Amino acid sequence: MDIPERLQQWRDTGHYIDYKGHKIWVHTSGPKSDDGVLVCHGFPGSSWDWDHVAPLVAKHAKIVVPDMIGYGMSAKPLGDLPYRETYSLFNQADLMEEVAKQEGLKTVILVIHDMGQTVGAELMARQEEGKLSFKIRYAVVLDGSTLVDLISLTPLHKKMLSVPPILDYDLEDDTFSKGMEITFSKEHPSTQEIKDCMDAQIFENHGSRVMPACMRYLLERKKHLKRWERALCGGFQSAPQTVWWGLQDPAAPETMVDRIIRGRPYTEVHKWPDVSHWSMIEVPDRVADAILQGFNSTGTNDVFDSVEVAK
Repeated sequence: MDIPERLQQWRDTGHYIDYKGHKIWVHTSGPKSDDGVLVCHGFPGSSWDWDHVAPLVAKHAKIVVPDMIGYGMSAKPLGDLPYRETYSLFNQADLMEEVAKQEGLKTVILVIHDMGQTVGAELMARQEEGKLSFKIRYAVVLDGSTLVDLISLTPLHKKMLSVPPILDYDLEDDTFSKGMEITFSKEHPSTQEIKDCMDAQIFENHGSRVMPACMRYLLERKKHLKRWERALCGGFQSAPQTVWWGLQDPAAPETMVDRIIRGRPYTEVHKWPDVSHWSMIEVPDRVADAILQGFNSTGTNDVFDSVEVAK
């Protein structure tokens, strides 16, 4: 598969780190600092989804965007390894801790989207338990279906859950770009360039073969719903949290935002009627502004000043 120029430019400015013997691709930009932005990307996307957001944020703050295991340029283990050690959301959270450590982040603005929203919820839960190796001082929550009991499965979701976790063949080149067309808004539809870049990241190193295993995160969400719902909907009390939601998202309905607000009424919420699931691709300037709003915040708030954080 040919690599689009836009994607190649992104790849050329990243580097690898080691995580448990796996090569993990990381894009870091902006000023040197131990205080920065840490991004958890979604399924079946990758760090590349943030290629227009990162430069805007990097003018003002350090931003770190890794490809999680199974995604983009990172390792995509095909062997018979335990799920907990590969594509599990818990392992992805462990990975994010290691990325923060190796990239020198001690405090972060945590930005979470889609599958990465649940990885972020696990990091939030760990902070409340006093077990997180860095400090989240602000969280920016984008569309995602952590509240899996409210999910509307797309045809792509259903297909990935109907086949074995690890395939012994590559899927058709347009399997994902076709399936994702409905997850872009009418105002900001997917272009051929976007499709080519996303597909190239998915199919890199036979990545389509592990997509069903990656998709099993939906089953984890169901099993651990109470833990992650508690983090998103009120349990995460040690830092401010803002929600930015595309209302045309077919997989993450507005009812998810409503549940967050019920459990956490002091949450700042912004709803975008002209945006769907991929806000960082559709409206990168708005997403960058949302992140920088958090980065420039003092992190002080009467609500949080009065909260006792569980240790």
